[in-house]
Amino acid sequence: MIDRWPMVVSSTYAYPDDDDRITRRFIEQAEPHPGYWDHSDERAMARAAEKLKELLGPKDSVRALDVGCGPGRMLPWLSELAGRVTAIDPDPGRLAKAAQVARELGDSAEIVTQVGNLHELRAGPFDLVLCSHVIQHIPTADLVPLLNSIRELITPDGVLMLTCTRAPVGDEQFSLDRMTEHGVESHRVDRARFDEVARAATGKEGLPIHHRDPIRLAELGRSLGWAQVWTWSFHVLEPLPEFDRYGDRDEWVNGSPELLRRFGRDAVVLWRPQTSTG
Repeated sequence: MIDRWPMVVSSTYAYPDDDDRITRRFIEQAEPHPGYWDHSDERAMARAAEKLKELLGPKDSVRALDVGCGPGRMLPWLSELAGRVTAIDPDPGRLAKAAQVARELGDSAEIVTQVGNLHELRAGPFDLVLCSHVIQHIPTADLVPLLNSIRELITPDGVLMLTCTRAPVGDEQFSLDRMTEHGVESHRVDRARFDEVARAATGKEGLPIHHRDPIRLAELGRSLGWAQVWTWSFHVLEPLPEFDRYGDRDEWVNGSPELLRRFGRDAVVLWRPQTSTG
């Protein structure tokens, strides 16, 4: 494991949900029963890992990039899939926590941590690029440049894994989540207001969230040269007691195209370059 800090540090950005206070409180009040959120998350990541092992080569041959790694929550998961991992984030404080996670992983993978963004990255190409819960917090105009930059860094047969907050099909929306004395309150805003808060990235106005229509996201990917090869929705927070009574709500939703259009707070998608042979 290697820690590498570049000479020029991007220190102006700070993730707007300091110490994930808003996110943790939201989970407490939104999950349908205790422990569901983590179970659903673990199931989705396990399913994604299974699919990635089919698409990628042996671990020792896989070089991965974690874009916007935050405090390194996904590094243990990535180290099971890739022998070499580069983790970048523009927030120095959160990246310092990721570096500590990398140290604790020891020799499970060669992990490089770097403050900055894709424009400052001097590495690649990568077989696997992970962008976990990033695209719902960035200004809308930044998504296409981000996806194009990743396209330039990925191998022809590589895989891009996106996880993001999703909306029901046809109901793309924006919100600001704020901590109040009564818990987390979510307020719908228009695109202009979302972009204003996302661009400032101070956290003073709350956590900006772009709830993305999964169909529109896939269409955008195709227009930029990506082909979607797999998807899974998780964190099904709607009141669905009949599903819990007779089975697993995540399995129910992902097994039904109609339910999949309507339910699930989050989604994971795997994209490959359209020139890929896979």
